[in-house]
Amino acid sequence: MALAWNLAAGYAGQFSLGHSLFYGIGAYASTVLYVRLGLTPWAGMFVGALLAGVVGTLLALGVYRYKVHGIFFALVTLGAAEVAKGIADNWAFIKGPVGILLTMQDAPRDFFFLRREPYYYVALAMLVVMILVSLALERSRLGQFFLAVREDEQAAEASGVDTYRYKTVAIGLSAALTAFAGSFYAQFYLYISPDTVLVFEPQLTMMLGTMVGGAGTAFGPVIGSILFSGLGEALRNLPFLEGTRQVVIGSKMVYAVLLIVVLIYLPGGLVTLGQKRA
Repeated sequence: MALAWNLAAGYAGQFSLGHSLFYGIGAYASTVLYVRLGLTPWAGMFVGALLAGVVGTLLALGVYRYKVHGIFFALVTLGAAEVAKGIADNWAFIKGPVGILLTMQDAPRDFFFLRREPYYYVALAMLVVMILVSLALERSRLGQFFLAVREDEQAAEASGVDTYRYKTVAIGLSAALTAFAGSFYAQFYLYISPDTVLVFEPQLTMMLGTMVGGAGTAFGPVIGSILFSGLGEALRNLPFLEGTRQVVIGSKMVYAVLLIVVLIYLPGGLVTLGQKRA
């Protein structure tokens, strides 16, 4: 999730607050296609990615046409995600607020496993692919255009870069790849609803991992996500945090403090620290 969001926010400088919309599209597309049509989620996840990419592209085309950028672009994407949640809450076809529950079964052909290990290897494969995509982008002409837009949009335009086009491509590509994470979530937890996949928490996870690890780098989001995952597990075992509510509140406080410290003293993320030491 963090690597996908990083393509738009880190490389192209398009700070979106509504990527939970694309995450939710991936989750719902693969799940609904399986429940309603019997299409295996292995194929459904690609349909979800295509749909999310189209929605992201259309959203970007509409927003950038009116020269909306910066914090205003972020607010528009946040609003789009809230609208999507409202639609999902009232759409009977996808079970509204009740959500969709999948049956646990041993059917690898349909992306169902009784053990956790296969899911781990699927997630690992997706992670490797995303790292390779990020590295390829850094070395590509497209990636250089993204960086030009991020550093100085007006200078990029003066140099002949079609910023409208490349900002749209960045959002569309990032949206499509985010949808894969949503599909994986649906298959792993076997239950989705507007309150699980169309809320701000997935967006927060993407942002924290990327900003702390290092935006605009291939390995920064990985490092940041590993750090937060480890912190979450450690906080769960602290003796003075008893109960789920205390753990959640304590985790958010620690995450917030860590984010503030990193942004003040290491604005480029933890990857910057490693580069300086090197």
